[in-house]
Amino acid sequence: MTSPLVSIIIRARNEAPALRRLLPLLQSQEVNFPFDIWLLDNDSQDESGTLARAYGLRYHHIPRGGFNYAAALNLGASLAEGEFIVSLSAHCFPQRSDWLAALVAPLRADRNVVAAYGRQVIDPQSGAFEAHGNAELFPADARQPKIVAFSNANSAIRRDYLLIHPFNPAIKILEDHLFYLEIAGDFDVVYVPEAVVLHEHDRFSWRYYVRRWILEGWSFYFLTRHRGLPSPYIPQRLVSLRRLLFTYPRIAAAYARRGRWASALRAIPFFWLRDLIWLASFVRARLLHPIMAQTDTALLLRTNRFLRRQAMQQSRMTLPDAPLDWHEEWQLKADWGFIRRNIADFIRLCHERGLFASPLLEVGASGQNDYLAEWYDMRTSNLASNLHSADLALDMEDMRQIADNSLGSILCSEVIEHVRHPERAIAEAFRVLRPGGTLIMTTPYNIVIHNTPEDGGFHGRNFTPQGLELILREAGFDIVLLETRGATEMRRRLMPSNVFAVARKPG
Repeated sequence: MTSPLVSIIIRARNEAPALRRLLPLLQSQEVNFPFDIWLLDNDSQDESGTLARAYGLRYHHIPRGGFNYAAALNLGASLAEGEFIVSLSAHCFPQRSDWLAALVAPLRADRNVVAAYGRQVIDPQSGAFEAHGNAELFPADARQPKIVAFSNANSAIRRDYLLIHPFNPAIKILEDHLFYLEIAGDFDVVYVPEAVVLHEHDRFSWRYYVRRWILEGWSFYFLTRHRGLPSPYIPQRLVSLRRLLFTYPRIAAAYARRGRWASALRAIPFFWLRDLIWLASFVRARLLHPIMAQTDTALLLRTNRFLRRQAMQQSRMTLPDAPLDWHEEWQLKADWGFIRRNIADFIRLCHERGLFASPLLEVGASGQNDYLAEWYDMRTSNLASNLHSADLALDMEDMRQIADNSLGSILCSEVIEHVRHPERAIAEAFRVLRPGGTLIMTTPYNIVIHNTPEDGGFHGRNFTPQGLELILREAGFDIVLLETRGATEMRRRLMPSNVFAVARKPG
């Protein structure tokens, strides 16, 4: 079979009505090159999959919870074989038989053109609010639009470039706008008004718009605050009294004068609700900015590693590792979220397996395990210099306040690496536990050095599983459980992020 020059990627969920209308339009395109069509199906419950097979489409299923606009298009690029990837919304309907040929023509003609996108027309009867100002967003002539500048609803991109510069899944929506802002000035993106589609939704849906506005507010923060990119698409003020009290009522009045009463009645609540949801989602993104930054940086690092591998393969040379810089530092810090989740999962698993017993003492309490107090007679401790909300000041190396053989369990989570004499601490734990009592420990193996003299703490060592087992057995403990965790099986075995142990005092 001839390899396609173009692969059309359609991302869809329950879009059978639109696909029945769209697929004949795609198969009737007049082109002088081979192309194929991929349907990335987000767990549709209608006949979308059946239609894909009936029309001979390439099909890939994406689980319901695993969909992301950017990630899905990146996946399509990795699956497809075409030199050019055409992204087309399932409810964008080509209006000309040469739509596809016109859309990819700039990429075929000039290697400096990385992407092209076509015109979108919206029927005011089916999408009154989307049609408002659409002529300026997607002009009929060849003027480069100043606001949208690129849209994945109707676009073509070089596949080789997309593989090394994927769309960013951290942004959730407007991934195409971020893509354009990142490459503007370095590469050419061409607007093709002849590649026109009718962008049409079947019906008005408050649910659709609310979900979209939530994602847009998040993306507005990502673009303007996190990345610091100037964007004419994003209002300087997400909520403006002038717009709320004057602009939107005028829009409603304009619809009323044309006899569009349904649109007139919806206009003010539609735009008011949109702006308020934008603002609320923007604030939420600001509060969750550390998570956003970690995800974004991890993607940048993966992209950089891919670029280095590509360069090595093409030049057949060995490149040195990149020096440690802020990108690498951010990646190491981004591992913390993964490590903390592993710790929480392990401690909860110990509870579910009945490995804890009362009385329970948590040394170096962080607060994240306080739920255990609902199940056990639990006390928390920390150093006097870092007591915070812990119940008692306690040095794990010297727990003279606690009587011999008096505790059922000790939880020592992410503490032993900060103890100056870990053998003394383990011996003290053995003393205060009653026969059959358990010491449950978590400690990092591969992590950024934290709590150093510079920030008022001490990070003495990281333990391998063998080293942790040795120190526990020498203190007299039996090993009940010893495990490691890592992002991959190879990492788990060779360079794990976490080392976990459960030790029992014989008796």
